[in-house]
Amino acid sequence: MIGGDPLGTRSTDPYDVPNRLATPGCSDAVNPRDPTHYLKVQCFSFPSPSTLFGNLSRNSIIGPGLTNVDVSFFKDNFIKKISESFNIQLRVEAFNIFNHANFAPPLNHRALYDQNGNSVPGAGLIDSTATPSRQMQVGMKINW
Repeated sequence: MIGGDPLGTRSTDPYDVPNRLATPGCSDAVNPRDPTHYLKVQCFSFPSPSTLFGNLSRNSIIGPGLTNVDVSFFKDNFIKKISESFNIQLRVEAFNIFNHANFAPPLNHRALYDQNGNSVPGAGLIDSTATPSRQMQVGMKINW
């Protein structure tokens, strides 16, 4: 995307897109394991200054994947001395059990060029995660 209002339309709608280059090493425009340089900025160029409509198509760049595994264990303990249906259930739940870092797309750093065609420092930087880190909880439930 191109930052600012290069066409002077007094709009900040992100319709100005760069050109995608088909040079060696640019078959994939992302570095999937590098959150500091997620977008390969060398695979893009500033479009024609007269129109600012590049050839990058909508939804052509894939964001970082999302992997999340949650697990829950519980044990029912029927206590017949109190009542036939009295039950104490013990629960242990873990969310994002493998503590996998699920990076969010680089939405805060998606502009590759400013309105004058200069490269924007930090373009393609991922600065947040999409899911929280591992969380665990223990609980007890009483049914009667």
